[in-house]
Amino acid sequence: MKQTNTATVTASQAISVGQIILDDTNYLTFWGHIQKDEMWQRCDFITTYEVLNTMLRYVQDRSDAVQMSIVQKLENMEQIPDMIDLEMELGKAVLFDNMYFRLTRPGHLQGGNWVEYTAGECYFIEQVTPLASASVPHFVRKTDHFMEMLHNSYELYLGYIELEFDEDAARRKADLTDDLKFTLAYYAWKERTL
Repeated sequence: MKQTNTATVTASQAISVGQIILDDTNYLTFWGHIQKDEMWQRCDFITTYEVLNTMLRYVQDRSDAVQMSIVQKLENMEQIPDMIDLEMELGKAVLFDNMYFRLTRPGHLQGGNWVEYTAGECYFIEQVTPLASASVPHFVRKTDHFMEMLHNSYELYLGYIELEFDEDAARRKADLTDDLKFTLAYYAWKERTL
């Protein structure tokens, strides 16, 4: 039986980013904190420019300063990797809140099994979605959020298929092993792509 990465999927509604590490890949590393149970815990994050752009769209009041810092650093990058110290440039870490972060822990293959090794101190930010407005009824917010998460899970599944994961591995990585959930995710995805 083929072993696949079954990394724990977790979520948070707020993170803060103090430093951004840039290199010559499409990935960014954030040094910051994650909010867990009303407490802030030191944590590193890895994500893509696409996810960062989504995060910046949801915090419009803070996005211009962060975008300008990144653009200036990319234009004048003297070494690889290089760092943007947001705390130094802006006077404090940038808070990304009122959004839903879908996070997974990194792991490595050891003896045929995937082993998570960061103990909650580092996460991949796979997806970001906005939290619903308080003016919308609670059940509508929950339903919209549920549909958004199903849609995003199916998109994630398609990404793994494109990366040539086998069907079972792609479904496990996207948290779609349940046939009913997989079917619902397909229709949520199809509804938004028509």
